[in-house]
Amino acid sequence: MKYSTNNWLLLIGLSVIWGFSFIFMKYGLKTFTWDQVAALRISFSFVFTLPLFIYHFNKIKRAEIKYYCAVGFFGSGLPAFCFTFAQTHIASGITGVLNSLTPVFTFVIGVLLFGMRFERMKFYGLLIALTGAILLVVFDKTEGGESNLLYALPLFLATMSYAMSANIVKKYLQTAHPLALGAVGFMFIGIPAMSYLFSTDFVDRASMETFAISFSSVMALSFFGTVLASLGYYMLIQKTDPIFGSLVAYLIPIVAIIAGAADGETLKAYHLAGMAFILLGIWVINRRSASKATA
Repeated sequence: MKYSTNNWLLLIGLSVIWGFSFIFMKYGLKTFTWDQVAALRISFSFVFTLPLFIYHFNKIKRAEIKYYCAVGFFGSGLPAFCFTFAQTHIASGITGVLNSLTPVFTFVIGVLLFGMRFERMKFYGLLIALTGAILLVVFDKTEGGESNLLYALPLFLATMSYAMSANIVKKYLQTAHPLALGAVGFMFIGIPAMSYLFSTDFVDRASMETFAISFSSVMALSFFGTVLASLGYYMLIQKTDPIFGSLVAYLIPIVAIIAGAADGETLKAYHLAGMAFILLGIWVINRRSASKATA
C-alpha cells in the first residue's frame, strides 16, 4: 500500500500532539496523584464527547457496541493510568520513547490474533526502531544510579493495549464513524473514571498553588491528546492499516524528547542515537511499502 501525503501529514500531526502530551502529564502531576491525572483526563474526554455520543447513538450498530467499548478501554482507559504511573518515576521524554513499542506489539498481536500477514521487511524495520527505544531505556537512570527499566513495565502494558485497540478498529470497525467510535468509547470509560475521581481528595487539592496550571494542563491533555488525537488516529487506521497508524509511536519520542529538553530535561548523546535508529526503522518500513506499491 502506498500512503498518501494526507496520511503522512495526519501521522505527523498526531505525533506532535501526543509528543507534547507527556509534558501536560508532567505538569498535571505537580498537583494531582498519578491516578487522579488519569481519571481527570478520561472524565474531561467523556464531557467533551458527550454531545457526539448523543448525536451518533442511533447510527451505531448494536452488534458492534462491544467493540466500541473494547476500543475505549484498550485505546484510552488503561493506557491513561499506565502512563501517569510510569511518569512518576520516568522523565516525560523517555516515557514518550517507550511509547514507540506500540508498532512492535501491533504487528505481533495482529499476526497472532487478527490474521495480519507477516512481512519480513516490516518486521526488520520494527526491530531497528525497537533497538532505538531499548537503547534509550537501558541508559536512562534514576537519581540513585539504578535503571528505570522496572518502572517501564506499565508502559509495556500500555503499548500492548494500544496495539489491541488498533487491531480491533481495523478488523471490526472499519466502517465506523470516527466521531462515534471515540464518543462511545469515552462514554464506556468516562462514567467509572469520574466516579473514581470524586472518591479521592481531588477537590481538596484546589487550594494548592499549582492547581491552576495542573488543571489546565490536564484539560489540554484531554482535549488535544485524548479526544482530537484519538479521533484522528481512528481515522488514520481506517484509511491505512494498523502498522502504519502505529508508526506515530516512533515519531512521538522525537517530539517528546525535544519538548522535554525545552522544559529543562537533559538531552544526551544516547537520546540522539536512539532517535536515529527510530527514524531508520521508519525508513525501512516506508521503503518496503513504496516498493510493493510500484511493483
